[in-house]
Amino acid sequence: MDNVGGEAILVLGMHRSGTSAVAGALSLLGAAPPAHIVPVAPDNPSGFWGSEPILGTNDWILNQGAATWYDCLGFDPDALDARRRGTALTFIMLCMMTEFADAALPLIKDPRICLLLDLWLPALRARATTPVVVLVLRSPGKVVESLTAREHLPAAITTALWLRHMLDAEFATRFCRRHVVLYDDLLRDWREALTLAGQRTAIAWPIGLEAAAPRMDRFIDARLRHFGPVGRRNAVDAMPFAGWLEEAFAALRGLGRDPSDQFQLQRIDRVRTAFRMWSRAHGRTWAEAFLHRHEIRAPRPFEVPAGWHQIAKDIPDAITLPVE
Repeated sequence: MDNVGGEAILVLGMHRSGTSAVAGALSLLGAAPPAHIVPVAPDNPSGFWGSEPILGTNDWILNQGAATWYDCLGFDPDALDARRRGTALTFIMLCMMTEFADAALPLIKDPRICLLLDLWLPALRARATTPVVVLVLRSPGKVVESLTAREHLPAAITTALWLRHMLDAEFATRFCRRHVVLYDDLLRDWREALTLAGQRTAIAWPIGLEAAAPRMDRFIDARLRHFGPVGRRNAVDAMPFAGWLEEAFAALRGLGRDPSDQFQLQRIDRVRTAFRMWSRAHGRTWAEAFLHRHEIRAPRPFEVPAGWHQIAKDIPDAITLPVE
């Protein structure tokens, strides 16, 4: 039977920020991974810990807004009509039913959700499920280097994507139980990092830290670092984002130390406002100049499972996402 209610862990953050490592660590503490997990791949040998139906759902939603995770600067979830929003709700509900069934503490991880929290959070709350957020933070410079190697994305695009994912995720989850964890802190001292995550989110991990320690020590390894330290200029060279990037990263680090720090919240609000104005005016056309005929557009997105579209068609048009 599908277990409606309870809590669900959302591991959020930009791609290549360590979300997979954090999700894997939380699974060792008893959070329930999805049933249809994305297979291990050479670029992530410790596992992705994401769900294929969840990725398919998120790719479908982004596609309805003429977007992808790597081409999302002009994406606006509020522009989706009621029918598409209703279908999105149906798909998210089906994800929770098929992937987690009666799991006590579902573990939901996909960086795309950073862009789609206006849909995911109401959908979870409609199930009486409390979203508990772990927002993973990694130096933008390291993310740039990792995505340059994996996807051959220009640094300018990656920095813009970092801002969009992280700013959206921070703002949408501001009133959730959450913790900002620095990926480097997890690698440096996983006990301290995960203890603090549990305290800040008010989660009692089903498996104690010491019981999990032998497996955790093998899992949290320096080899999880896809790239080591990079020069500071690598993180901020892609104008017009240099100042915004530095401000956002510093503010998020500050929120990791003190979640209620009003100065850091105001700091990140200023960046988000400026970046949103720039994105609305220039984001889509600016990104197209970089991504036109780029190789990243060749792979097909993930798909929702067969039969889900018919289920969504059978849902009355009146069923829509609840108003927050």
